[in-house]
Amino acid sequence: MIDSIYQALAKIGYTHPLHPALTHLPVGLVLGGTLFAIFAGLFRTDSLAQTGGHCMILAFLGLFPAVLAGYVDWQHFYGGTLLFPIKMKMLLAGALVIFLLVVITLRRRAQTNILTILTAYGLCFFTVIGLGYFGGELVYATSGKAEAGVNNELAQKGSEIFNQRCSFCHFTDKTDTKVGPGLLGLFSRENLPASGKPVSDANIRSLLKTPFRVMPAFTNLSAEQTDALLVYLKTL
Repeated sequence: MIDSIYQALAKIGYTHPLHPALTHLPVGLVLGGTLFAIFAGLFRTDSLAQTGGHCMILAFLGLFPAVLAGYVDWQHFYGGTLLFPIKMKMLLAGALVIFLLVVITLRRRAQTNILTILTAYGLCFFTVIGLGYFGGELVYATSGKAEAGVNNELAQKGSEIFNQRCSFCHFTDKTDTKVGPGLLGLFSRENLPASGKPVSDANIRSLLKTPFRVMPAFTNLSAEQTDALLVYLKTL
């Protein structure tokens, strides 16, 4: 079901994750609402305070489609693997729901202390900063060193697939363990680092479909995507 969504989107040229685009709505509204609240406190302006409150209500509503998109991305791209950044994003998303509800409740009370309100806004603000940080860890916590030698189109496509599906568990510029083993020089080795099987196209294809230990299965990769990924791995 989830894979069919991405296959349909790929047919119209959209091959990116869904979650990042939808996060702009709640994140932007929380940032905007916090700024309105600060200025409302400084200048004692009720209209700014009201606007800030409305921003937080909309952020609360916008959080749910963003979370849903995050769930389907997690299942599709990460195979449901509970990596540390994903655990932190889940925790922070839950905290943000609570903090937004606190802000909305406080705004409805006539005599709430301004410092209390600003503290609640601040909690929302720093929570979305944390969400952004751990989202960045999933996408950007990889080295671009190995990609510098990627020249042909197929290897470049494989690089993009690796960044979307594999980079959160594997380094490309060293052999150290991240979540799984580092893959630098993979095709110059005799054996695969975890399973111990000989390094070959066939064994890596098999590993993607029937993983070793805790590695998630990538049964939704097409033959063309697997070919591109193999070409990229040979450049490391």
